[in-house]
Amino acid sequence: MAKSNYEDTNVASIIAAGCSFDGSISVKGSIRVDGEFKGKLTVSETLVVGKSGKLDAEVETQRAAIAGNIKGEVNAQDGVKLQAGSHFEGNIYTKNLVIEEGVYFDGGCWRSVESRKSLQGQSGKMTAQKPSGAPQAPSQKDQRKETASTS
Repeated sequence: MAKSNYEDTNVASIIAAGCSFDGSISVKGSIRVDGEFKGKLTVSETLVVGKSGKLDAEVETQRAAIAGNIKGEVNAQDGVKLQAGSHFEGNIYTKNLVIEEGVYFDGGCWRSVESRKSLQGQSGKMTAQKPSGAPQAPSQKDQRKETASTS
């Protein structure tokens, strides 16, 4: 994906620094957030979050360039770029993820919501599987046996 896709210059809407919005917004085109947004955000093209931007949101977009703070979920069809200094807590669903040096990222990333669901067990919890042939850590019982035999 070309760098210019992340830095869309045709921003149709702006939530400026000092402004806050709580609710749901649907944008045809691109949006830049330099203020605060809480809720659901649907963007047909590019979401740009400036350094002063703060989102606590569920986001649907084509692509996202994030320099500010996001807590929530981002579903971006083409890609997400977390720029140096950004702060992200939550889940990302995208085909392409770029994380620059200096980003705080606490969450998960999957290619799609469906791929995440396919990894979940029936209990609804994520299940991790060790690769076949992976070394197993000794149990406490095995460690006690080793200590007793070396004495």
